[in-house]
Amino acid sequence: CPDAMFVNSCRQLVHWIKNHPLLSYVVADLSKVEGEHVARIKQTLDEAPSCIGSYDPGFYTAETNLKHSSVCWLIVQGISELECLEPSKQKFVISCLGEYLNNDAYIKFDDAVSVLRDVAIDGLYEYLDEHLDERNSIYSILIKYKQRSEWFRKNRLREFAENGLEGKKGEVALAIDVQEYVLDQGVEFFVEPASASGEVDLVLKSSEGRYIIVDAKYVKNESNRSSVLSKLASGFHQVARYCNDFDVSEGFLVNFVANTTRIRLGLDTLDNFPYLNVGNKIIYYIEVNIAEEPSASKSGKATEIELSKEELISTLEEES
Repeated sequence: CPDAMFVNSCRQLVHWIKNHPLLSYVVADLSKVEGEHVARIKQTLDEAPSCIGSYDPGFYTAETNLKHSSVCWLIVQGISELECLEPSKQKFVISCLGEYLNNDAYIKFDDAVSVLRDVAIDGLYEYLDEHLDERNSIYSILIKYKQRSEWFRKNRLREFAENGLEGKKGEVALAIDVQEYVLDQGVEFFVEPASASGEVDLVLKSSEGRYIIVDAKYVKNESNRSSVLSKLASGFHQVARYCNDFDVSEGFLVNFVANTTRIRLGLDTLDNFPYLNVGNKIIYYIEVNIAEEPSASKSGKATEIELSKEELISTLEEES
């Protein structure tokens, strides 16, 4: 955008991010980052408008990628809120922020805008892009696991669930199979012994130290509509609690279904991934069908259990 439109464009960008169903939670995590830079940027935004002509914003040194990303977000937000100032004050504050990022005692307005584009805007973009890539890569691995399981391992997984794997039965045994598969894909992860809300099936850890929650549920063949609703509501609630414990914005629920009745959930989708928003946590849903089904010629008309988003949330709230 032209330099004269920079403030307005930042305002549009911030508005879009804050109203995005996923990115709003991603930047909420950035807002929790603490450090000297937070006080410095807030001080500059507060004091610089009344100090036209002379102001020292200090010098910036990035300590970690996470702190740098939080600096970028703070600055972009700050610029987006300059619209109420007269143009000369807007330019002065932008110049101060540019000096802060560029470690320069004085730079012109247009140079400051270039610095803010190259550092703050690009830095924020890189963080959001990396977060989405991380989410996409985990979801892609779980989709591959779903395909492998449904094509080649239905009988084996039902056997694990009913008779055990590594001394464990049911959901825990199925979770072990997920863990083994994810480890074989080269993903760094560890199994957390317990969180404040209980034992989580799988905790992945990124290079930035961010946790990724994966939990498993198992719907048996004899399950009816009421038990399926209760099981899934419990699963979504459990993952959301784990997300709270590990202070992350999203998690994954893998549901193994041994029931020949199809389960249809009325979930929202984000980038074609079904999810449920539980207490401001995004919980992505992956269903793995391990039912023993007759051939297509003998199966007859398929029956379905249809559950709405509202039913899941209502049941979840009752159980919580």
